[in-house]
Amino acid sequence: MRYSAAIIATVLLTSAGCTTEPTGIAGNEAAVARQSTVFQSQRQSASAGGDHFYASSERFGYTGRVSVYDTWADAKSGRNARCSDVMWPQRDGAVFVVRNAPEYYIDNNVVLTNWFANNGNANPSNVNEGFAQMYDENADTWQNQSAWWSKDLETFTVTVKGRNATYPSREDPQDYARLWNACGQPGSGEVTKGTFLTYDYELVAIGLAGVENPKGFYRNTKNATDYSGHFRGIFRNESTTSPTSNGYFVFDLTFNNISWAAARNLGWQGPPLPDEFGSSKKR
Repeated sequence: MRYSAAIIATVLLTSAGCTTEPTGIAGNEAAVARQSTVFQSQRQSASAGGDHFYASSERFGYTGRVSVYDTWADAKSGRNARCSDVMWPQRDGAVFVVRNAPEYYIDNNVVLTNWFANNGNANPSNVNEGFAQMYDENADTWQNQSAWWSKDLETFTVTVKGRNATYPSREDPQDYARLWNACGQPGSGEVTKGTFLTYDYELVAIGLAGVENPKGFYRNTKNATDYSGHFRGIFRNESTTSPTSNGYFVFDLTFNNISWAAARNLGWQGPPLPDEFGSSKKR
C-alpha cells in the first residue's frame, strides 16, 4: 500500500510554517522522500475487523460560498456580514481520514486543497484564493466520526464533525488550519491561518466495488465514478501580518466531480493515487 499523497502534501506545505505562498515547496523533496519511506513501511492493506475505517481520495473537487463577520455572535446568527455570500472558486480537493485502523495508518483527520498535484507546478489550486486546509494529524479535534458502505457495496460515505482545529503559534506538526481570506488583501500563506471553531465534512464516493475479507472488513477495488458531499463550518482568521483579514468566516463548500488533476492524471510525483475506502459497516 502506498502512502497517502494528502499526508505527504500537507507535510510539504506545513514544513515551512506557511510563511510563503503554497507554491513555495522547493527544498522539501528530501524530507518528503524520507517521510514517504516511513509511510510505505507502515501502511499495509487493512484486514482487521471491528469498528474502524479509512478513507483516502485526491480525485474530487469543490466550490461553494463564504461570508465574513466581525464577531462570533454575528457569524452564528448570519447577521451583519461585512462581506456576504462570496462565490468560492472551483478547486481540487483531497481527504485522508483514518479511525481505529492501525494496520492501515494511525488516526488522521485531514481535508484540504489538492495543491500538490503535478508537484504544485501550473496547478490552478496552488494559490491562496480558494484554499482550505483542516489538518488534524493526531485527530484530537473531532467530536464524532463514522464511515460505512451501502448494502450493495457500491457507495462509501465518511462523515466527521469537530471543533477548535487550529494553527498554533509555535511549530507543531499535529494541527494546521488555513482558509482563504476572502475579501482580504492577498499575501503569504500566513494571511490564511487560524482556527476552525466548528467544522463538519462528508464525502460520498459512488460507483465503487467493495469486497469483503475473511474478517468482515470491506474495502474498495476501484476508483469512484462520482463524488458528492460537503465541508462547512466557522473559521476564525488569526493572521498577525494581515489584521484586515481577521474575522469569522462562515463557509459552505460542496464536493463535486470536477478535478483538474484527475482529468490530467496528475498526482504528486506521478499519477494520482487510487481511492482507498474501507469499513466494517454496511447500511
